[in-house]
Amino acid sequence: MRTIVSALLGLLALVAAAGGLACAWVDQNLVEESGFLAITAPLGQDTDFQAALTASVVEDFSANGGLPGPINALVAPVVGDATAAVTASAAYPDAWTEVLRRSHAVTLAHAADPSAPASALLTLDLAPVADLVADRVGGRLGFDIPAPEDTTIAIGSIDRDGLAGVVVHAVQSWPWYLAGAGALGLMALVIARRRGTTLALLGFGVVVIGVVGGLAVAWIPAAAARVPGTGAVAEVFLGGVADRVGIAVAEDSVPVAVAGLIAVVLGVVGELAVGRRA
Repeated sequence: MRTIVSALLGLLALVAAAGGLACAWVDQNLVEESGFLAITAPLGQDTDFQAALTASVVEDFSANGGLPGPINALVAPVVGDATAAVTASAAYPDAWTEVLRRSHAVTLAHAADPSAPASALLTLDLAPVADLVADRVGGRLGFDIPAPEDTTIAIGSIDRDGLAGVVVHAVQSWPWYLAGAGALGLMALVIARRRGTTLALLGFGVVVIGVVGGLAVAWIPAAAARVPGTGAVAEVFLGGVADRVGIAVAEDSVPVAVAGLIAVVLGVVGELAVGRRA
């Protein structure tokens, strides 16, 4: 009976540990602004993304700039040149960082409010870049060019129904999950008849968690590619973020696997030591 109870507690400990580690990573790297910026900022130097972004900004100016038709036709090619120049300018990194800050804030605000109309997985707000383009175009033409009123891009689509807000709150409870995993694991060891074997099995489970995290470099981009509701800019942005998230998760999973291996070794050594004394 003790063996069965110990096994169940150990299994629950591993499930709680896997959930806690996943939630901790999401909270620190996606929910927290600093982590989100660290993941997404390098996309500002991605040539494919910049090309898609330039095309999107030109389209926004044409569709939402509020200029008369003849002037709009005159401005369109200038906007394209100006956008390309802006993305290569010294002012662009700060503008791109502000885009990410706004996008992160808007997305989390919608996640926290179930009544928010947006159904996007992420809302990219390009207003800071559009303002730079408008200033540059206005300077070249000699008259003010209004920035488009709507510069947001929906990336992916989900049915919220309050779920996103619940997920955010659940993710931020990760310390409790890990504390519970530790308590369950300790109880499993205390109750077990063969504690060395139990520790080795718990360690092996942690190794499996680390290996699954290491495989994120493949399965996270694959999952992102199946997200519905993406356009040209959204597809490049989401793909780039998914690639970086996959790599980061894989890298952060290495210490988890190493910790599991250490537990396996300690468990095996402990079991052998008990066997010799017996």
